[in-house]
Amino acid sequence: MKKIITIILATFLLTNFSIAQNLVNAFTKQGKVFVQNDNGNAKQIVSEGENTVVGFSKSKNIVLFERLEQKSKTEGQEGEESYDQVSIRCFNLTSNKETTLFTTCLDGNGGTKPDYASSSIYPNDYLCGFESSFLSNDGERLFFQTNGWATCPAIHYYNLNTNKLVFFKAGWLQKVQADGVVVQITGIETKNNQGKIESKGRYVQTCLFDMNGNLLKELTAKEF
Repeated sequence: MKKIITIILATFLLTNFSIAQNLVNAFTKQGKVFVQNDNGNAKQIVSEGENTVVGFSKSKNIVLFERLEQKSKTEGQEGEESYDQVSIRCFNLTSNKETTLFTTCLDGNGGTKPDYASSSIYPNDYLCGFESSFLSNDGERLFFQTNGWATCPAIHYYNLNTNKLVFFKAGWLQKVQADGVVVQITGIETKNNQGKIESKGRYVQTCLFDMNGNLLKELTAKEF
């Protein structure tokens, strides 16, 4: 009897793996999460809550999605931070298991507190305003941006191998591609006026960084 159960379980897991390998897309419809195979057939995998797909990896057999946890209680109130609280979740298509990776703040407070909170590299206690998410081509890092400074947002990524949040860079996240991460950065341009350094104003430049945040090159309008 035990041997039969083991065979059935193994067959079930192999079948799920085979199905997952044939999947080509993940999408959201009316808040529910679906996966679609190469024949165009779709299957619902998540029905609970109000969800939005933020990443899909065929090689890793995972779907990443954002779930609304609480609506802002201060939206429209002058002088108040207003952020909906969302959780970022991962659905493993091989094991059919859903896990929560991290949670953002609600109106400036609460949620997952990263190790680098309120440090020299990141000014806030929590992650507020999750947006512009991209899953790396290898399915190992979910890049996204949140509220950061007065002049620009903060870019982070969640490492799916180590299950850790990592601060990436200050700037606007444009896209993640095979050769790196495209970020629009800003800074102060200066000039030397008879030995005195003066500001020429703020500049914006689009750059390509490697996955560890090292500058590879500045991009021209044609390259971007």
